[in-house]
Amino acid sequence: MKKYFIACVLTVVSDTCYPQQPLTLWYSKPAGVWTEALPVGNGRLGAMVFGGVQQELIQLNEATLWSGGPVGKNINPGAFDNLEKARAALFGGDYAGADILVKNMQGVYSESYMPLGNLVIKQSLATDNAVDYYRELNIRDAISTTRFNIGGVAYKREVFASAPGAVIVVRLSCDKPRQINISVGINSLLRSRQNIPGSNELVLSGKAPAHVDPSYVGYNAQPVVY
Repeated sequence: MKKYFIACVLTVVSDTCYPQQPLTLWYSKPAGVWTEALPVGNGRLGAMVFGGVQQELIQLNEATLWSGGPVGKNINPGAFDNLEKARAALFGGDYAGADILVKNMQGVYSESYMPLGNLVIKQSLATDNAVDYYRELNIRDAISTTRFNIGGVAYKREVFASAPGAVIVVRLSCDKPRQINISVGINSLLRSRQNIPGSNELVLSGKAPAHVDPSYVGYNAQPVVY
């Protein structure tokens, strides 16, 4: 079973908002579902940024996090025996029979790609009535930015993934001092536990399942096995 951990870097500064950049996807409200969130990634780590006001949700993924383990090199020794039979069925117009024979040529199901976890940033604000809300994905710079104004304070969150640094960075800023007050939490759909090894660290560790049957059409999904 693969073990995994999450390392997150957050920086908090006071700053002013930058003007809108070209080559962007932009929205006037937070994401309501996963497909509306904005993606960032570095080839190994990935994140979907939802852009909430009082609460930011960043869903995380990691390229090697799969259920199961290595499989044998020859996963179906009898595959070749069905090749000519499948071809004959196809050429004879027996497509249903060919479909069954082709399935006999397949190997075991590959294991499933697992979700890593959810990073939740709760921001203490005077109210949730934000004005001038704006979120974007700058495609050229690969930065997801959320901006809004509450009580005369302009807040901004930036999220990007660094390939050289092998991290996803979250930067929080505003245009007035001492206006950022946050709490950070992390959780996962997988079996996991949280740990705080130091004053500046929050670690989520756990294991991927040993086996997950796919819920493909026509097949019944089986329970997850750890």
